[in-house]
Amino acid sequence: MGIKTNTDKKKFSQLRQSLRRLSDEIGQLVEPYFSNQPVTKGSVYELKTKCGKPGCKCTQGQLHHRMVVSASEKGKTKLRAIPRGFLVEVQIKVSRYQELRRTRTRLVEVHKKMLQVMDNMESIRREEMPVSKKKKPRSEDLDGPSYFRGK
Repeated sequence: MGIKTNTDKKKFSQLRQSLRRLSDEIGQLVEPYFSNQPVTKGSVYELKTKCGKPGCKCTQGQLHHRMVVSASEKGKTKLRAIPRGFLVEVQIKVSRYQELRRTRTRLVEVHKKMLQVMDNMESIRREEMPVSKKKKPRSEDLDGPSYFRGK
């Protein structure tokens, strides 16, 4: 029979529009994954350290500086020094990676919302099977005539 009440029809229309918007958003979210530009996992920051040599300037507060990428590998944080002249390139690659991760997180959220909308749409469309008032058939009625059963 379909959707019966005007309220359900309006609700279904709104859900259909929501589903379309979410579907369009997914199309936009997956677009960055088609790129072949390299990415680097981690975060870039400046590491300041003391070397421990007695006559070094770092003993008087002038710490050694170097740029590093910090990333988790197999549950442990690893630091990788960024070679001179590569800072901007590494920052761009790390930025791309972080954007992909944010996009992935949003994609999961949108997917969950889509499933909720689809469940709501299904519940509005669902019809229950009508209950029959007739007597239940006997087993011989289900098996067919006795001459088919070999009796």
